[in-house]
Amino acid sequence: MVFFYPKQLYGAFESESLSPLQNAAGSIPFSIHPNSLGVLSDPTIISVNRSPFGAGSLNRKFGLKSLTKSLFVVGGNFQDFGVGLGVSRFGNPNYQETLVSILGTKNYKELVQLGISLNMYQLRISNYGQAWAIGSRISIRYTMGAKVETMMSYLNANRPVIGQSKEKLPQVISAGILVRQNEKITGQASLVQDTEFPISVRFGMIYKLLDQMDIAIGKIQQPNIFTTGGCINWKNFRIEFSYLFYADLGFITYQTGINYTHIP
Repeated sequence: MVFFYPKQLYGAFESESLSPLQNAAGSIPFSIHPNSLGVLSDPTIISVNRSPFGAGSLNRKFGLKSLTKSLFVVGGNFQDFGVGLGVSRFGNPNYQETLVSILGTKNYKELVQLGISLNMYQLRISNYGQAWAIGSRISIRYTMGAKVETMMSYLNANRPVIGQSKEKLPQVISAGILVRQNEKITGQASLVQDTEFPISVRFGMIYKLLDQMDIAIGKIQQPNIFTTGGCINWKNFRIEFSYLFYADLGFITYQTGINYTHIP
């Protein structure tokens, strides 16, 4: 949501850029292979995909058309580096946020993946004009074994501000763990700390129901949200969907998306 107050703007770019499957499993702040759309929140996954990919999604906050968010990303590997380009847009004709991200990653001995992104923020308000800012993200993924991965991310360490009022853009520190109990079950636990809000604790699980279908559930503490959804795999395509129920508000946010990965 966006709130206005004289000479100040609250809530700009607070909406997270997550894929439907990430949201379905408790809004995981880190990407899950082969979930290509997750590179917007975690560039390290580019080095895992290892082939050209493209993905997009659409969601409406609380089911409202005026709070529509779209995501799109393309990428692949070049020599020893992974590169990508992502775009997200949120809002309506009167208020619109646009985020363009240049993504890169490097894999070190199959144990550590370092990802970075350079983010260009554009805020446009009808009859008021527009403003720009440059931000960044640093992500690290460490493979502890065949079944466990740990991750950490820092969004906007450079402390960007936007607009004449110098409104701070979100600074977020995320940390989490992914556990693949077996070929069918993946669990996650994560912490997300926005410097302007209380810490958010998140849990979730993805279960491979069939070779072509996964289902997911999750829980977010702060705010109080229950999540569910899944994905369907067909050849090189992956269709994802999620539902987020805001328990304290009684609203539902839904999201759908599609991934394409070229498999040589």
